[in-house]
Amino acid sequence: MNFSRKNDKIILIDGGLGTTLQDYGCDVNNDPLWSGKTLVKQPEKLAGIHRAFIQAKCDFILTATYQLSIDHLMKYCQLSHEQAEEIIYNSVKLVRNIIEEEKAQCHVAASIGPYGAMLCDGSEFNGWYTDSMSIEQFKDWHRPRLAVLARAEPDLIAFETIPSQKEAEALVELLKEFPNVKGWLSFNCQDTKSTAHGEPIEEAVASICSKSSADQIIAVGVNCVHPNNVIPLIERMNKIDRDLIAYPNAAVTWDAEKREYNGERPSIAPFIRSYIDADIKYIGGCCHVDPNQIRTMRDIIDEYRPSERS
Repeated sequence: MNFSRKNDKIILIDGGLGTTLQDYGCDVNNDPLWSGKTLVKQPEKLAGIHRAFIQAKCDFILTATYQLSIDHLMKYCQLSHEQAEEIIYNSVKLVRNIIEEEKAQCHVAASIGPYGAMLCDGSEFNGWYTDSMSIEQFKDWHRPRLAVLARAEPDLIAFETIPSQKEAEALVELLKEFPNVKGWLSFNCQDTKSTAHGEPIEEAVASICSKSSADQIIAVGVNCVHPNNVIPLIERMNKIDRDLIAYPNAAVTWDAEKREYNGERPSIAPFIRSYIDADIKYIGGCCHVDPNQIRTMRDIIDEYRPSERS
């Protein structure tokens, strides 16, 4: 795929993997590995979800590694270190195999969630742990998973739902250790102005752009945010030398105590034209955005010609 900013094609990302797995009868909400549990226990169900998103004509499919770490796979699945690495590595291979079976023009983004996702308490939506950790501690924690995924050779790394500027800075610094790997980075935000941890979004984005090469971090933006908040947040990311990315949830919030999502769960498809008009190049969905919504978004993107954007 051509990742050049001169290419004005809108790139469609898939939807909410974990919540779609729930819709298919997989109990991932109460598991410390979230959707990653299915890589170990129900790979056939996971393959079916990937296939459904591929058939919806996505350009990118994300792996089920958002909430995985080698240590947690060893702890919760009684795997050896080598077996845990193999599970993470095979997450990319699984998606590639289905893409080949479907003969699809589709690509793989290896998902890397924040440290807070591992805590299983909704910490990615506030980043409370940020102040007690250093840049080097963040890098040390993220390095083993990134190293395995880089070896698996996905098309991109998706650093997603990052709640704070500090953790984002650590990730773009860490990526320099893998100079041939490209990625995007998307923040989680709970309002229209700042990261989930509270830094002004424009400052957080400017910082990671200044600390990374445009040849490595090719797009920045937001994910798992309320669809109404996308445009105000993106408008604050002006004058940056990266493509913009946004894949919101279906207007839901995570209740960590009840371990469930609350909210309206409408279709995000009506927002897509406004996202395109805001020059967002990478568009998709997060929690409670299923393959049917993605298919509708594909139709909107394909029908919405550049000549209509005045």
